[in-house]
Amino acid sequence: MWQLEKGDMFLQKTSLKELKRLYKKETNSKAKLRLLAAIHRKRGKSMDIIAELLEKPRTTIHGWLTYFQERGISGKDSIKQEGRPCKLSGKQRKELVKQLEKGPPRNSSGLWTTKEVRNLIHNKYRVLYGRTNMWKIFIAAGFTPQVPRKKHYKTASIEDIERFKKTPSKKQGVTERKVLLWPQKTRQLSA
Repeated sequence: MWQLEKGDMFLQKTSLKELKRLYKKETNSKAKLRLLAAIHRKRGKSMDIIAELLEKPRTTIHGWLTYFQERGISGKDSIKQEGRPCKLSGKQRKELVKQLEKGPPRNSSGLWTTKEVRNLIHNKYRVLYGRTNMWKIFIAAGFTPQVPRKKHYKTASIEDIERFKKTPSKKQGVTERKVLLWPQKTRQLSA
């Protein structure tokens, strides 16, 4: 597993001079580091020494050099990993967005909680997501994470609210705090 060619046997079709030229020309820092590992290997250095010089784990160096052996010079570039496929189909995701746009059935604030959406997806589609993935689903659907402002239960009068707000300070140049109305979501709804 750990045995890879080194010296002139490593990347036989590419010379040390060519590796150095590519290293100087490369702008991507990760690809440049991989090329440096290949240069050291072409010079005949062991993986332990390369790992020490580049301050990377030996397994990382081995992986990089294996990519070079398998793919040639293109081994310097990383390959995009696809990841796990979505548990919900495209149709189910569209239905979910429509349901979310209607608002939560038992929440007067008009804002969904991750727990509510998680239960909705589990009850309707029999798919269980974790809390972290719920945020990803919200954002992918075009919604933004928001928390309603808390208001003291005794503060009901507008006079109390106005008195609580900051006033302009000529001394410090502080401006007046404005009342912000938070929309339920930022994306445009299609008609």
